[in-house]
Parts: sequence; structure tokens; C-alpha cells
Amino acid sequence: MIRMFSFDEVVAAVGGTVVNRKGAIGGSIFINAVSTDTRTIEPGNLYIGLKGENFDGNSYADQAVEKGACAVIVNSATKVPVNSIGIVVKDTTKALGDLAEHFRYKLGCKVVAVTGSVGKTTTRELIRVALEPSFNVCSTKKNLNNEIGLPKTILDAPDKTNVLLLEMGMRGRGEIDYLTNIAHPDIAVITNVGYSHIGILGSQEEIRAAKCEIINGLTDNGILIVNGDDKFLFNHARNVIPLNNGLVAVSVDDNLEGEVLNCPVCVKAHNLKENNGMDFDVTVSMGEKNNVIKNVHIALGGEHNVRNACFAIIIASLLNADVEKACKALSEYAPMDGRGKTYHGKSYTIINDAYNASPESMAAAFKNLDTTNPGSRKIAVVGGMLELGDESKKLHKITGEACGDYKFDKIIVTGDDRDAFIEGLKSKFPNADITECADTNEVRAKANEIIKQGDTVLFKASHFFEFEKLAKEFIDND
Repeated sequence: MIRMFSFDEVVAAVGGTVVNRKGAIGGSIFINAVSTDTRTIEPGNLYIGLKGENFDGNSYADQAVEKGACAVIVNSATKVPVNSIGIVVKDTTKALGDLAEHFRYKLGCKVVAVTGSVGKTTTRELIRVALEPSFNVCSTKKNLNNEIGLPKTILDAPDKTNVLLLEMGMRGRGEIDYLTNIAHPDIAVITNVGYSHIGILGSQEEIRAAKCEIINGLTDNGILIVNGDDKFLFNHARNVIPLNNGLVAVSVDDNLEGEVLNCPVCVKAHNLKENNGMDFDVTVSMGEKNNVIKNVHIALGGEHNVRNACFAIIIASLLNADVEKACKALSEYAPMDGRGKTYHGKSYTIINDAYNASPESMAAAFKNLDTTNPGSRKIAVVGGMLELGDESKKLHKITGEACGDYKFDKIIVTGDDRDAFIEGLKSKFPNADITECADTNEVRAKANEIIKQGDTVLFKASHFFEFEKLAKEFIDND
């Protein structure tokens, strides 16, 4: 049996009070895994009863013990089952985090954390792919990036893990601060600062402050890597990074001799070419020393994904991974559906970028559509962006302006603030061919009428609009 923790070790880590309803205990108790779900409990597990808005896992501690849990963590002595031993804490979610923090150091591995307004999941996946040829990597799965998902990812890490790769999401101030002080990253990445959650936080300055909380948990001599093209982020990070931590800037500039960033380490992608994805070169500058990596390829389109790949390449380099193998692995990575994955079919090309949307990701998607399949008819199928609060109309107008810059052949649009989007679009492209739709069902009908053989089509909207299903329908019917 794997001995993950001793019982006494858990008590010390979570600062709880022991309630023994088991009587005499023969020998020490050792825990082989941590579970928060009675459906998956196995003998030797520690059960932690989490309490949420619509459930109370503390009430299921007896079921956990019946299934073989050797101990439980609950929020009341009355919840400790008969003939069992428990640890009582005030907040079981915090206990989960405290135990994960303890295990993070017990693993003795490197920790990489990723946050940002957009692109964090794609960046996380590219980092994982780049590191796996050299290390045993345990990474966040799906969207398990909150106060429950991140600790569980740490606690599920195999004992042979070399690198813990953790995504950090947030909706408000203090949430990333909480996560980073569990994970204590050796390397932290901020992909950008945009408008996501501005309806909750109120301003970009507050969003930036929330993202930069990731710095608070950095280990001594830890490194922060930021998007150097996002000057709003980069200039702030340069001013707030502690003296004992390093700063790396990542930039995409087709002119290698362009702006020189005031940063100890700069990573610059250049010589970008669209080629069923992107081809590019990378120059890593450390003081007077330059290291050039040529002929990197990714199957993802757009310069924003080139930047995401550069985050992966510099992390591979900082961790002394085999960079050549990292770049080869990046070239073989198949993007996830809904996150910019491009389908080149016999009838048309479909860019499925419909997992979510913000003004920044919309602008990047429009640029990607513009550069994909030069000479083909370009159609943008656009839905609304959510969680923008009082700024929604203004930001939809700005996004429409970004779309208008490219003079696409046809734009199909829906969403509550489509009028603002259309206003912005027409301000840049008065003769735009626009089809306005009431909802996704009408978008489906109009798209089937409009999309023809040889077209290149972008599907982009917040997840609510389910445009990924539309994209898949066109792909499946080709």
C-alpha cells in the first residue's frame, strides 16, 4: 500500500482537532489517497467532506467510512461516524488546500502555474506537450482550476511526478492569491490581461491586480513569465516583481530588430508564416547571449498561439528539458475542439474557436481568419461575449471595429449586443455584408444557406451560444 500521509501528518497540516470514535487503534493509520467523493472512495482513503451552495459532503462521512475510508475530515464533531476517527476543522475546503500545500512540497517537484484572461488552457496544454518528452508531468485536467480543482490536482499527482502544471482561474480578487499560496509555483505565467470578468471586477486595473496575485506565492528565486506585447501587463509586472524573483517577457514580432523590451530575459518569435498552422523562429535573449531556435511549427493558427507556444519553449529551456524534443512535440500537438482547431476539408475550412470569447480572443480570431487560406472567401460567424457587465455594449462595439478592419466577405452575427457590434463593424466597413440573427438556431439556418464550397469560416462566441456544435455539424457533414 502506498503511504501518502500518516494520520498525524494530516492533523498537523490542516490544524484540526482529532475526534476518535474508534476506541483503541492498533498501530499508526496511513492514508493512501484523498477523496472528496463517496462514489469513488476506496479502502485506505482519507475522505474530506466539502460544503458547497447546493451540497454538504460532511453529511456523507458515514458512507465514506462504510466504503473503507480510514479517516474523515469534517466541519463538526457530530459528523464523525461511529467506529471511525475524524479530524474536525472549521473550513473543510481550506483543509483540502492546506493538505495540498503540504503535499506539493512532499512531492519535491517543480511547479509551473498558468493564468490569464484568455489563452491559459491552450498555453497550459502546450507547456504540457513540450515538457512530457523530458519529464513526468501531472497537469490540470479540463477546467479544474479553482479552490477545489487545483488542490485535488496536486493531491492526485503520482509520487514520480517531476513537474506539476497547474492552471489558475478566477472570478474575483483574492482567488488567485489563495491558489498560488497553495501551489507556490517555481515558474508562473500570465498570458495577458483583458476584459474577462470586468462585469465583476469593474476595471482592467482590477483584473490586472487579480492576475498578478500569482506573484504572491512564487518560491524564492521563482520566475514570472509575461506577455511582453501586453504593455499594460508587462510594465506593471516589471514594477511589482519582487527583487528575489526573475522576469521573462515573451513577444511576437515579425521584425526581429523591432522594439527591445527592458527585461532580463526576452523571448521573441519572428519570421511567422501561415502553413496549416504557423511556422516561426524563436530567439531567446539573455543579456548579450542569444539562442536561436529555427523552423518551429504548430498546428494552431494565429500569432496569439505562436506566443502561447513560446511560453512553452522558454519553460522547457528554464527547466533544462530537451528543447529540440519539446519543439517536435509541439509540432505534433493536435489542438482541442473549440480552441482554434482548424479543419481543412474537401468542401471548406472551418476554424472552431467557439469554446469562449472575449474582446481579445475575438480580435485574435479575426486576424487568424484573415491569414488562413489567402484568396478564399472569408465568413465570420460571431456570437456574443458574456460577463462584461456595464462595459458590454462598448466592448462589443470595439470588437465590431476589430472585425471591420479585415473586410470579410460575410458576417453572421447574433447576441444581445449585436447592434453595438454591427455599429462598430460598419464604422470600419460601411459596405459589410451582414446577416443578423435572433439566436443560434437562426444562425444555423443562415449559415447553411450562406456557406459554400471553398469558403473559410470562423465560428466564435461565448460558450453559451454552443457554436462549437455548429462547427462540428459542418465538419461532420463535409
